[in-house]
Amino acid sequence: MSIFKKIKSAFIIEGEGSEAEEKIKANEEETVEEAVQVSEQPDVDISTYDTGEGKINKKFTNILLKAIEANNKEGFDYIEFKRSVQNLQKMDMDEATVYKSAFATAQTLGATPDSLAESAQSYLDVLQNEERKFQSALANQRSKQIDGRITEMQQIEETIRTKEAKIQQLEAEIAEHRAQLNGSKGEIEDATKKVESTGMDFMASYRNLVDQIHKDVDNIRKYLN
Repeated sequence: MSIFKKIKSAFIIEGEGSEAEEKIKANEEETVEEAVQVSEQPDVDISTYDTGEGKINKKFTNILLKAIEANNKEGFDYIEFKRSVQNLQKMDMDEATVYKSAFATAQTLGATPDSLAESAQSYLDVLQNEERKFQSALANQRSKQIDGRITEMQQIEETIRTKEAKIQQLEAEIAEHRAQLNGSKGEIEDATKKVESTGMDFMASYRNLVDQIHKDVDNIRKYLN
């Protein structure tokens, strides 16, 4: 099993059903900057999991897990511990027993509650860095796809106002510009929806992973100290 698949398996219980499978399917090489290019790939089929506040998107989740993979440390750390927890959760055990059983194995490999929590925090830092990169890329897309088109629309409106003074001579040209204006408004609305939806999907994917890690850290502190 590749390192990436091992990391992915730590956050998804294999065989749990189609809902879990739809949360992530590998598209391993895409970056945050590429994934936010919503206008270049408007018809990409992206399986999602709706949380009510954006959708946990398999593409974004995969990108975030790739970032974790790139920063995965050698030896037994939070990722390996989480895989153990994930595997034990498939059995008929209560939560405390799951964490304590996983930690029993971790101890033999030199892990401590503090070392596990510290490595979990390092992965939270990695995810936060990816979120910063995403927000920067998303802002750039807003500028390219929305702000520029708003300026274009304003220029068209000015052209219309100027040429309306010459109604008798320019009626045909004014009608053409109005049609262009209506088309631009529709494109701006579509682009706005795509950009905002892309932002919500990323944040849902980001929060899903961060919440899992925070919960594990809380349980480590709760059950293992």
